Amino acid sequence: MAKLHALTQEKNRTIVRKMLNDAFRKTYFRKLMKNSKKLVLQIICPDQSGLIAAFTQGIAQSGANILDLTQHTATDINMFFMRAFIECESDAVAQLETHFSKMEDAFSLQWKLYDARHKTKLALFVSTTSHCLYELLLSHKDGALPCEFTCVISNHTVLEPVARSFGLPFFLVPSDIPKPEQDKKFNEILRASQTEGIVLARYMQILSEDFTNEWKYRIVNIHHGFLPAFKGAKPYHQAWAKGVKIIGATAHFATADLDQGPIIWQSVQQVEDTKSIKHFIQIGKAVEKRTLLHALKLYLEHRVFLYDERTFIL
Repeated sequence: MAKLHALTQEKNRTIVRKMLNDAFRKTYFRKLMKNSKKLVLQIICPDQSGLIAAFTQGIAQSGANILDLTQHTATDINMFFMRAFIECESDAVAQLETHFSKMEDAFSLQWKLYDARHKTKLALFVSTTSHCLYELLLSHKDGALPCEFTCVISNHTVLEPVARSFGLPFFLVPSDIPKPEQDKKFNEILRASQTEGIVLARYMQILSEDFTNEWKYRIVNIHHGFLPAFKGAKPYHQAWAKGVKIIGATAHFATADLDQGPIIWQSVQQVEDTKSIKHFIQIGKAVEKRTLLHALKLYLEHRVFLYDERTFIL
């Protein structure tokens, strides 16, 4: 009996030790996760030998670990681009910033450090067409977009019920008011909602030069695109009349130069001559949706590099 009692006590002590160890590990890893940071480092500089070694060594010396790294040298312009997805403890962030600041002069370095867990706050601009708006809202609901939508702004009330059904504030800013007044209303809404970027999800109005300059490289637009291009009203009707064989779409940064901003992503779809105008419109909407969604993911994941008014995607 004494031996059985001793065995029982030892078994109980083992169970308790295991429980304490498990509790310690859980507490330790919770603390570790709480203190850890996941970051995206973007680097642009003239190309030369030894860059990857220098930059990865700088990351390691700062106490960070590289989880993923992509680099590209644009040989036509002799420029080097690098995107590093890294993890470190919170106190290593300042070391990273100090380290790369010291490297700026030696390498003619442009660099940016982003918090990968930060959900960028975006406003959605729309008119009356809903396909792109639904695509973004549903994708966000499914967790496919690492962002936070702050509001829907439109020059019509047609899509207000859609915004409300997803729990988003809706704001009407008429297009028949002077541009300065329109810009003022836009900025009041955007500042109040702490918006960091804008998505033109088929917003069929021209933004002012002042507004696009103020939000430079923070406005993503989707634009239908054909070979050849058709401007003005009913582009799909024009394309069908010319016997177009490819329907495409372009996602780009909106600038003062209409539909000429740096391109983020493009998609095309082959179409047959047996397709009607109705089919053209349906195919076009599908291409626009997937192009805008993909471009926005690239933007939110900091995969879009801008140099000399053009983009490089890593």
